Amino acid sequence: MTKPFGQTDIAALVARQRPGLSLEQAFYAAPEIFAADTARIFHQDWQLAGHISEIPEAGDYLLFEVMGESVIVVRSETGAVQAHANVCRHRGSRLCIEPRGNVRRFTCPYHAWAYNLDGSLFHARQLDPEHDRDALALKPVAVELFEGLIYVSLARTPTRFDELRAELTPHVRPFGLERTRIAHRRSYPVRANWKLLVENYNECYHCTAAHPEFARSHVIHMTPDRSAPLNAELKARSAAVGASADTIDRIGSQAPAQSPDYSYNRYALFEGYQTGSESGEPLAPLLGDLTGYDGGASDVYVSVLNPMLIYCDHAVLYRFIPVDLHNSIQEIIWLVHEDAVEGRDYDRDRLTWLWDVTTEADKRIIEANQEGIGSRYYEPGPLVAMESFTRRFLDAYLSRLV
Repeated sequence: MTKPFGQTDIAALVARQRPGLSLEQAFYAAPEIFAADTARIFHQDWQLAGHISEIPEAGDYLLFEVMGESVIVVRSETGAVQAHANVCRHRGSRLCIEPRGNVRRFTCPYHAWAYNLDGSLFHARQLDPEHDRDALALKPVAVELFEGLIYVSLARTPTRFDELRAELTPHVRPFGLERTRIAHRRSYPVRANWKLLVENYNECYHCTAAHPEFARSHVIHMTPDRSAPLNAELKARSAAVGASADTIDRIGSQAPAQSPDYSYNRYALFEGYQTGSESGEPLAPLLGDLTGYDGGASDVYVSVLNPMLIYCDHAVLYRFIPVDLHNSIQEIIWLVHEDAVEGRDYDRDRLTWLWDVTTEADKRIIEANQEGIGSRYYEPGPLVAMESFTRRFLDAYLSRLV
């Protein structure tokens, strides 16, 4: 049975964590630590809520939900994207029940209080005149747009996007993510603590054994001394087609003050692979302003829960969604050019094949990892050089708990 942990115990756990080792069992098993994760990460960080193609017209909305909170993301009458807490200001009912739709106004299904798209109170039957109607607007939620992607933060004082936007935009904009649409999305329930999903994504030490489909096309599973020459050759090809092969690392202690974590890195695919497909052949029309294929893929982070992988012809967005202490969801969203037509310009099964088979394998190994960590025989083990990004994540995570 798991020993209870309090705030003092959390601080003591962090203090005795040895650099270069995996985390102690309590970080994956103690309810108090999961409560701290919720307060200091899930309710603070920027999280991917959707893509602007999902709400193209005024009144279009989608719901973003995490850890018991629900947020309405809506296209306002002015065309702006706004976010409101999905909580009626009368007696707290959820306003929107359906996960997406189009409305002229938000009307509470309980007592029919109605709100304009900008969140202001439109009508409240029998409300006494003495009440300040402006003070009864929907609670605003912080929202940011970055290259067509919608991020929300539940924090009262969220971190700023200024530095992230200024530094990442020149490297991400050539892919034209604002001019894409969702080709497919799928959620993979994983019986594991959320940290194991993030740890797994951050290293490719496991890729050769667990992901033969991925390993035959992506050089990232190789040791740096073997992959470096291939990545060096990629730089000229990337420049020729209009893609950036620079590296930006602003994770943890490297992030600017009051900024979310972010990073960018482009790495090579093996010869014969133009994109992340089974055959290496293109899967969809080129993205953005690219003029051809460079045989590379870009890893991009906007906060720790939202990595993405961008090929020349499609993008793969990840959402790591905590559910409870021992359950998470890994959602994947595939983007293609906004003009691409399924059946004519791309085949959905071919488009999703690599990351579907890879994620199914990840689900199995992560769940086995969770089971092993729950054993009385578990103790932290040493991380190897190819797990450096996982170590970086763990260091950044621990700094958030104290």
